Amino acid sequence: MFLSGYKYNEIAEKLNVPLGTVKSRIFFARQELQKTLKDFRQG
Repeated sequence: MFLSGYKYNEIAEKLNVPLGTVKSRIFFARQELQKTLKDFRQG
């Protein structure tokens, strides 16, 4: 949803979860993506 342009608070409301949960999940997803891309580049 974040990639589709939704704001953190909009995501939290739609999914009925706390705002902090949305922020932390997006944060950890970004970290995992960065790690995966780094590993992929190093081949």
